[in-house]
Amino acid sequence: MIPAEEHRDRRTMWQGFSDALAYSVQLAGTITIFVLLGLWLDNSIGTRPLFTVALGLLAVTGLGVSAYYRYKADMEREEEGKPWTRNPR
Repeated sequence: MIPAEEHRDRRTMWQGFSDALAYSVQLAGTITIFVLLGLWLDNSIGTRPLFTVALGLLAVTGLGVSAYYRYKADMEREEEGKPWTRNPR
């Protein structure tokens, strides 16, 4: 039988793997969808790389901002209640 602490550590590790896989699929999938949408718009309108590049950059920028704020929220949640985050009197 696995001790409770080791079981909790394993669960946390597998949750981390699951989150990383979800984020990587989100990154690749979102960029692919936006670029394909841009290609379709360019072919429909006849403005060959304009919408492809614009929507690709929009997707990359949006995902970068999203990742930054997700990281900030995760770090704030992780450091909550730690001694170095307490206000000095």
